[in-house]
Amino acid sequence: MTALLSPWNGRRNFLAICMICLAAVFFLPHRARGSAGQTYTLNLKKHLFNPNRLVVPKGRPFTLHVINGDNHPEEFESYDLEFEIIVLPHHAIDVPVRPLPPGTYEFFGDFHPRTARGKITVRP
Repeated sequence: MTALLSPWNGRRNFLAICMICLAAVFFLPHRARGSAGQTYTLNLKKHLFNPNRLVVPKGRPFTLHVINGDNHPEEFESYDLEFEIIVLPHHAIDVPVRPLPPGTYEFFGDFHPRTARGKITVRP
């Protein structure tokens, strides 16, 4: 029973988990780690996205880098792209987006949906 409660067992388990995580990060192929291709920046200021329209190529993953320059949090959301993420005031987030077929996809700030709106157009 004492062997089970030993502090060394907890440390060994913790170290083993850390080693597995590090191995996964360094030895997985780059594509498996979530290569997201091109990055597009969206600035949020005074509850408006700038730019509020993006054009991206079809069939390629990309990343949306969202910078909240406001003094209030915003929930960056898209029903079309199926995500909702809180962006704290004066912070930034990266949202990886899967390859998309041609079309138009809307996004918005859920806390200010009348003004914080935008579209992503995927060209053929």
